[in-house]
Amino acid sequence: MEKKDPLLSKHQLGNLIDRYKRILRPPQASVEKEVIEVVKEMVGIELKPSQVTYTVSTRTISITAPSVIRSELKQVQQAILNELKNRLGVEHAPKAIL
Repeated sequence: MEKKDPLLSKHQLGNLIDRYKRILRPPQASVEKEVIEVVKEMVGIELKPSQVTYTVSTRTISITAPSVIRSELKQVQQAILNELKNRLGVEHAPKAIL
């Protein structure tokens, strides 16, 4: 009986994991939590989960907060989107903040 090389199976497992990383998209709730975290780190504003909505089909974030907060976020919108691209990946990151 021939023994299997354990390194080969680790390599195959690594390929499988990489494949699924490219295929799978993060769930809506995960993106919303990440948005809340990035906004808190970059702007210092703590949003509630009920204030952030992510639409998967359009990859758009909607924020239902007072206009003062929304205008503050609009000023750093591109920086927030870039940070989300770094954390979630280019293919899975939101495209716009409304």
